[in-house]
Amino acid sequence: MIGRFRKISTKLFVLTSLLLIFFLTLLVLVQSSFFESYYRSKKINELKLALDTFRSTYYKSQDDLSRLPEQFPEFEKRYSATMAIGQMKDGSLMLGSQPRVAMVRVVDKDGNAIQREQQIFRSPLPDNSLTAAVTAMNGWKENASLVRRVINLGETVTFASGSGGVSSGTSTIAAVAPLKSGDVTDNVLLAVASLQPVGEAAGIFRDFYVYFLLLAIVLIVLLTYVFSRMISRPLVKLNEAAGRMAALDFSAKCDDGSRDEIGSLGGTLNFLSQNLNETLGQLHAANEQLKADIENEKRLERLRREFVASVSHELKTPISLIGGYAEGLKDGIVQGEAREEYLDVIVQETERMGNIVSDMLDLSQLEAGKFSLRKEPFRIGTLAESLTDNMFALLNKKKIVCAVELEDANALVFGDEFRIGQVFTNLLGNAIRHTPEYGKIRISAVEGPGSGVPGAVGTIEIQLFNEGEPIPDADLPHIWDTFYTVDKSGSREFGGSGIGLAIVRNILTLHGSAYGVRNAASGVVFHFTLPLVDES
Repeated sequence: MIGRFRKISTKLFVLTSLLLIFFLTLLVLVQSSFFESYYRSKKINELKLALDTFRSTYYKSQDDLSRLPEQFPEFEKRYSATMAIGQMKDGSLMLGSQPRVAMVRVVDKDGNAIQREQQIFRSPLPDNSLTAAVTAMNGWKENASLVRRVINLGETVTFASGSGGVSSGTSTIAAVAPLKSGDVTDNVLLAVASLQPVGEAAGIFRDFYVYFLLLAIVLIVLLTYVFSRMISRPLVKLNEAAGRMAALDFSAKCDDGSRDEIGSLGGTLNFLSQNLNETLGQLHAANEQLKADIENEKRLERLRREFVASVSHELKTPISLIGGYAEGLKDGIVQGEAREEYLDVIVQETERMGNIVSDMLDLSQLEAGKFSLRKEPFRIGTLAESLTDNMFALLNKKKIVCAVELEDANALVFGDEFRIGQVFTNLLGNAIRHTPEYGKIRISAVEGPGSGVPGAVGTIEIQLFNEGEPIPDADLPHIWDTFYTVDKSGSREFGGSGIGLAIVRNILTLHGSAYGVRNAASGVVFHFTLPLVDES
């Protein structure tokens, strides 16, 4: 579980908020601290450049100096400034106005005209523009360095009016440029501009920035929260899906509908999840199949061992009998009828061993797929009665009543008559072994649906019932397996070799027959189907 403060949404929210708040605060501080000085510097440079441009235009036009103030109003309106010409020769200031041009003579406080070297400009008039111009001119004249730069070096100078230097507390700036007649500077061009409006605005903005900053921080926090959730939500879904994939749960899908890198990553995870799910499914199926094969191999190995023991017993007994009876005959210990009985036993046991070997060869061919059927129509009833008659001796030995109850003994079926006869023989022999003395065996048949075989008109199900003990449920699925026997005692009377029913299974499978076994009320029923064919 990821801690709250370790989530990517929390990190994104905190870092983005702090970054935006930092830059916003920095912007507010920079504007509050440096805007006014920046504006003043820009205004001074702008005023100086404009004054130089104005002077250059005048030089190019070569107009009379007395007409120059007529061009002042346009300059003053454009740059919010007051312009004047300072005549150094007679100490007068010449200002421009909309209706007229006023000439002002600058004198000292006693009324005497001020000489060029020591004149200090004063204005007896209350006009604000004139006062600003006179104040600026006096400020320039009081600064010997500025005067030298203008008169001697021909430079355009700027300064804060009234202080001789730029100061944050000054609200007026001035620019002075020389006006030359030939090589002599006998006049100066003066421009004065006020900075008081921007100072007031800067003060108002400082007060406003406090409220603006608080509101902006709140908006930044809200918007950053929404932004972080939008960015982190698909990542959280991807993380959840990856976690479920790690737990081998591939049902989760990543589909947020976006077409960016996150959406592409989600599609890749979905593709990976699907492939892993299919691959693990295949591996699981292969693993289960492998387990089943291993278990089946173990079971077959166990059955082979049981078969070897059973066959060894089956062969050992007749071989021992044959050997014993043969020695008796050789030694001449029996004569007459006893000798004939000895010979009969030898013949019977020899046939028994031959049958076991023959069954093993048949089973080997069937399981190897090297067995071919010779199918043709034949009478199922005739075959059943013939085989029952052949086994009369075995039936009579245990006093078993065998009834062939076929409704239509002449029913024509399609198959390999010899191999179906082998099926009957094995099933009937199995029934005789497991039927008690004076028990009953019944062979019957019922018609079924169509078989799908070309030319067939239906199917017939052959049922062979024998009285006796039911087959244990645990053994029912395995009785068709090779070498499997329900009776583990190896009794010659009741135990088979485990080959007969395996042969039945293979023959019926080659015929496409539906076969099986079930326990009845007082015994066991084996059944299989064959296709019925028309007499024509």
